[in-house]
Amino acid sequence: MDVLVFGGLGQVGEAIVATATECGHEPESIVQLGRADVDITDSAAVAAALEQHEPRVAINCAVFQPVDLCESEPEAAFRVNAQAAGGLAQACRRAAARLVHISTDYVFGGARRKPYNEDHLPAPLSIYATSKLAGEHLVLAASPTHMVVRTSGVYGTAREGHGTMPFIERMLERALAKMGTQVVTDQVISPTNAEDLARGIWGLLGCGGTGVFHVANRGELSWFQVAEFVFEKAGTRRFLAPTTVAEYGAPAPRPAYTALDNKRLRRLGLPDLPPTREALQRYFATRHPDLKPVE
Repeated sequence: MDVLVFGGLGQVGEAIVATATECGHEPESIVQLGRADVDITDSAAVAAALEQHEPRVAINCAVFQPVDLCESEPEAAFRVNAQAAGGLAQACRRAAARLVHISTDYVFGGARRKPYNEDHLPAPLSIYATSKLAGEHLVLAASPTHMVVRTSGVYGTAREGHGTMPFIERMLERALAKMGTQVVTDQVISPTNAEDLARGIWGLLGCGGTGVFHVANRGELSWFQVAEFVFEKAGTRRFLAPTTVAEYGAPAPRPAYTALDNKRLRRLGLPDLPPTREALQRYFATRHPDLKPVE
């Protein structure tokens, strides 16, 4: 399987390569393209990349974020997250390549208090979420062989200089520096290890999955609980305090609850992803094996 990853130097692209061998694929058959290689808003560059590499599968990890930035730059958000995703999907159809498009749990409105599965209707609250949902529709309309993968709170290791630092790494920096930190308790997600996400994607590609899938670590945690896990690892729990969405006052509205249920993954007979806390433990054991509590 020859795979071309757009936005491929971030956490998910790196995880796709890191998990390839264990999932029965050759890392050498994967080509990772950063924005300096191909800007997905440039249709000619996208077409040239597909013609040059002739992939069987393309994975779109390119995204315009952070969430709050999208509120002040909506045109850029829709240009990358929607229009470019749709253009890439059309180009992949013409090149006879399947597209896996990475999307987000934030397409949901958060009114539930049980995990969302693929049958639940989206209700985006922010520019970011709306642009990502528009991208989903454009990708799926382009070809019946394409796939949308929604995930949640991804953390992993990006190539140096690429992508944004994951939340848990930002929290670890603050914890080790003993910086007073407030994190919201009333936003609940399914934080997902990028390598577990990649394993799920490999599984779906192997069984010919199409349409919308949720691929997230099993269970739910608030952002505060994730931060608490990190501060406890660092031995500086007393520097962490709870706050609420209203008190924090972020520019972009965020759903209160977007934990995901990987219903369609299980229906295909594929293994569900590990629990959220188990995945966090494994990440720290691998990424920070020498971490010792400050106190």
